[in-house]
Amino acid sequence: MGAYLSLPTWWRSLDSRYRLVIGECSACGGYTFPAEGACVECDAVDTLEPVEPAGTGEIVAHTVIEGGAPPEFSRLLDAAGAIGVAIVELDEGARVPGMLTDCDPHAPERGDTVERVVRRIYEQEGVVRYGTKFRPVE
Repeated sequence: MGAYLSLPTWWRSLDSRYRLVIGECSACGGYTFPAEGACVECDAVDTLEPVEPAGTGEIVAHTVIEGGAPPEFSRLLDAAGAIGVAIVELDEGARVPGMLTDCDPHAPERGDTVERVVRRIYEQEGVVRYGTKFRPVE
């Protein structure tokens, strides 16, 4: 079923999708995404406090999906032809995955600076789903 999320799950996580919430560890000060579970820096459990990062960072990995994506992305692939995706290391240090937007999906490179924006991701079960994407900073 791909990246399917039920409507109740989608609605429950909506705040973090619009705001891009990460977790700040009260034990070591490190940042983790998502803002739940154990700290990626010190492995402390139940120490993450949700914070909203500045939303800027650097691409540390990048690829382009041109086929074979989950079904909910088929319309987007048909319309765009390709989807750029990246792992972005935010200025705070947390690494987050995200689709790229407002650029040729092949153009961004490792080391490029990006900023978070809220954009349409896909439609499923009759609901247009929005969330964080990243666009290059010029």
